[in-house]
Amino acid sequence: MKVEEMQKKLRQKAEKDPEHPFENLYGLLGNTTWLRVAPQTVNPNAGRETAGIDGESMRHCNGDLEGNLEALRPLRKAKRFAPQPVRRVSIPKPDGRRRPLGIPGIRDRIVQEALRMLLAPRWAADCSVHSSGFRPNRNTYDAMAYLRNRLVGSAGQGYQWGIEGDRTSSFETIPQRRLIKAIKNRGADRHPRDLLGKCLRAGVMDKGALTATLTGTPQGGIRSPLLANRYLHEMDKYRESNYLNISTLARHKRRKAGKGHSLPTRYADDFVILCTGTKAEARQRKEEMGGLLSNMRRTLSEEKTKITPITAGCTF
Repeated sequence: MKVEEMQKKLRQKAEKDPEHPFENLYGLLGNTTWLRVAPQTVNPNAGRETAGIDGESMRHCNGDLEGNLEALRPLRKAKRFAPQPVRRVSIPKPDGRRRPLGIPGIRDRIVQEALRMLLAPRWAADCSVHSSGFRPNRNTYDAMAYLRNRLVGSAGQGYQWGIEGDRTSSFETIPQRRLIKAIKNRGADRHPRDLLGKCLRAGVMDKGALTATLTGTPQGGIRSPLLANRYLHEMDKYRESNYLNISTLARHKRRKAGKGHSLPTRYADDFVILCTGTKAEARQRKEEMGGLLSNMRRTLSEEKTKITPITAGCTF
């Protein structure tokens, strides 16, 4: 069976039965066809020639691709794969600060991509329609179009304020235990989960010094966006249950009490919440998001999170 067909079946099963445990899928990671598809995704990446701590780039791996993949297969099937520490580099940000990146070794990237191929179809069935980041066939334009359509339709539906939200150190501060628990709750069986745990705890090599990684998922790894999205799914669920999936009676009571409504959307780390009502209510929503993130052991960036009138536009 082709990889695309298997992924489709995984996604359809997850949509039909959200509680399905998806056990005994680790064998796919050692499947020859599955392994051959993973490098096809790694090869086009801009960082394919950026080496990990072993000094090897994708060019080295491609020199004997079949041999390298064959060397990986028994390690995966025997569940003895040991990821290398990632190489720490930093790149400049527009504000003058520097962003840390973790560069995994090429073989580790192939393993991570194979894991991503396994987990992403199942988790895609859970994702909120209000989340566009780190998902197949979704991009920034989808997030912006969603907001624009809500503002244009029905004379803007009364939205007056926009909360532009961002988090600080999104990847680096994710608590690993809570992340693994979130993965377990969505039916990732033990062996893929253990392999993810090994990747998270592989450590960081910075100028010859090895540092343990007890929190976070290093930005730069193939699995990092997928795992960050899985962790932030908790925020999406909260906002849907409290802002969107409420009864007509509850909406009527809110209007009668003079309270506004909210419409959230998220792309990766950034989110925008459209609000009706007063600026004080929008401020309350912002504080509510700050409290929610704090409970998730995350921090809302006060510097980047703003409340602006809809007529002034939002930066998303």
